[in-house]
Amino acid sequence: MDDRGEISDYVLGELDAPERARFESRLRHSAALRAEVERLQALVGQLEGLPSAAWEHVGSDAAPVGAPVRSLSRRRRRRPGGSLRPAAFATAGALVAAVVVVAVLASGSSSTPAHTVLLSALSGAPPSSRATATITAAERVQVNVEHLRPTDPSHYYELWLMTDTTHLLPVASFKVNSSGAARLSLALPAPPKRFRYLNISLQRQGAGGSISNVSLLRGPTT
Repeated sequence: MDDRGEISDYVLGELDAPERARFESRLRHSAALRAEVERLQALVGQLEGLPSAAWEHVGSDAAPVGAPVRSLSRRRRRRPGGSLRPAAFATAGALVAAVVVVAVLASGSSSTPAHTVLLSALSGAPPSSRATATITAAERVQVNVEHLRPTDPSHYYELWLMTDTTHLLPVASFKVNSSGAARLSLALPAPPKRFRYLNISLQRQGAGGSISNVSLLRGPTT
């Protein structure tokens, strides 16, 4: 597999555990590779956040697009349950139209442009743990979590929009794999600009819906 195909498979979660571990080892040592992964992650997040109307008049006769995006299209057609709209990605023309729409969104529409939030380790978290959250113009977020400790059955992680412990909203509950990684793609329950941080806490099953006193990763939303 060439680098571009492997990058798109990583972004879409298509790599098996050994392949993912090898790729993430390369990722830690290559700034260029990290930049390409982050570019495609942002693109996928923006495409997932587009409203249905944006796809209604996508044609099928436009020129081909670059290899990484073609690879995304092929993968999603093999996975009909994937989050990207498979009908819209059935042709190269659809991909060209999608990229044009994303470019408009990213370069100056009236919506809030996409931006990236880096969540750093707090006291009690593994020093190497971190998360990267890409918030799109459609108020969706794609989060990549790395190096958190796997939880036992009685605990889980929670992503929050947060200003303080009285002004916050839960976004999603999740667990990490054996490598301490997780990938989330979901809608935000409120505009992130209303809150100061994205926060990840360790929660205990059955303890109710309040945030625990164990926050592990946090990053400013602005």
